[in-house]
Amino acid sequence: MRFLLSVISVSVFFSCNSKKETPEQPETDKSLIRITKQQTKSLGIDTVKEVYGQKELTLTGKISVDQDKVSSVFPIASGNVLKVNVSLGDKVNKGEVLAVLRSSEVNSFQSQYEMAASDLKLAKKNLDNSEELYKSNYYSQNQVLSAQNDYKKAQSNLNMLKQQLKIYGASPEENDATYKILAPIDGYIVDKNITENMEVRADNATDLFMVSYMNTVWVVADVYESDLSRVHVDDPVEITTIAYPDKVFQGKIQKINTLLDPVSKTLKVRIVLDNKDGLLKPDMFASIKVHSQTEQKYISIPTKALVFENNKYEVVVAKNDTTFEKRIVKILRSDGDITYLISGVSPGERIVTDGSLIVAFDEE
Repeated sequence: MRFLLSVISVSVFFSCNSKKETPEQPETDKSLIRITKQQTKSLGIDTVKEVYGQKELTLTGKISVDQDKVSSVFPIASGNVLKVNVSLGDKVNKGEVLAVLRSSEVNSFQSQYEMAASDLKLAKKNLDNSEELYKSNYYSQNQVLSAQNDYKKAQSNLNMLKQQLKIYGASPEENDATYKILAPIDGYIVDKNITENMEVRADNATDLFMVSYMNTVWVVADVYESDLSRVHVDDPVEITTIAYPDKVFQGKIQKINTLLDPVSKTLKVRIVLDNKDGLLKPDMFASIKVHSQTEQKYISIPTKALVFENNKYEVVVAKNDTTFEKRIVKILRSDGDITYLISGVSPGERIVTDGSLIVAFDEE
């Protein structure tokens, strides 16, 4: 009887061990699919990649003029504003008259110019007479040289006053006491602080006009202190505006300020955008998506390669030219056209991006 029990115990022991040594085969989600070479011609194939991950941060900001391409116009003479020729937003060309002032300073320069012109005529007449008298031996050479010197001084004084009037945009031929404010560059009037009949002083600290190129603009955004580690120079950004909700403007962060606003606890970042079409205007509201790169690598595939079936996501892997395999994948996240995966495929494998349904249909 003891012998019989021992045999039964040994049998049970080996039976238990036998079950442990033969693990249960896991269910597979893989299914091989074969199609013809003709069918493969209609498929789109791409390679699974391993890339550095990206974090997305949304900021708010506004469009601003490009401060590197802006010119402020200050008065160089005092006077009363007679006429303003431009309005805010107008396009102007370099040298165009923006406004006209009546100025006593300009009037003084014009009067001096008239006197200098008379002096030059007199000096020229004296020089001509001196040269004639010198030929007749009535004048010495020193007297002729003195007349020549007087003529040169009168000529130099007249040229100086002429240039002075040119700076003021005033006419040397007309004693109209008007000072013309000219556009310093080609661009748009982005700021205007002048009206007709107002008095303007040359020592005014406020500019009368601000003219800016608008072929590029700045986007200035606020970054909270808690998000500073997620923003870097050269990070790519996507910008949308209320005016053009369906249009995405592409750019990069050009500069991050070093000083934190003590009240709002934010830091200013600057993005420079191309604006050749003139769509973006100063003070427009902007929404900025910043894509910053992380140090961690992820498996990435085109989002269009995903197939949703039976409440799970799959991709079709190309084993060779005519053999394919459906695999379940686990998604980390999707960023538009790119999806990052946790598992399911490996970098370097080829997957179907267009025509997955053709493969699935063939399997049925």
